[in-house]
Amino acid sequence: MSNDKKVADCLCRNGIQQRKNSWEDGVYGTNCPILPGQNFTYVMQVKDQIGSYFYFPSIDFHKAAGGFGGIRVLSRPLIPVPYPPPAGDFTLLTGDWFKTNHTDLKAIVDSGNDLPFPDGLLINGQGANAYAFTVDQGNPHVLIFP
Repeated sequence: MSNDKKVADCLCRNGIQQRKNSWEDGVYGTNCPILPGQNFTYVMQVKDQIGSYFYFPSIDFHKAAGGFGGIRVLSRPLIPVPYPPPAGDFTLLTGDWFKTNHTDLKAIVDSGNDLPFPDGLLINGQGANAYAFTVDQGNPHVLIFP
């Protein structure tokens, strides 16, 4: 991870087992933040952890600024899956959308107040009415919710 921001950051990977390196889970407290202008290489062994996972920054409300995404771990050719291959697959990420800047949201929480209700919903970083999936009728498709 290269930190090109003006503030420190960490990157958490939800659900991925951290084999032989639990100190690199990206959570503030087990990982030191990556300082501005610095790089850090996360080491993960995802062997046999087939599935969908989620990554996000774990400090300073950077997730609210859109810094999150999906991680897909596919099966190796030797490991059969119990269904036919899909005609397509889609990763679906949902998140709250606030008109308020993420630094202002952090200040609200830091002052002991609750967050306001979100102003909307984002689907893969876009407004709810802006995102569409194109599928082949009659063929199986996979929606992935990390």
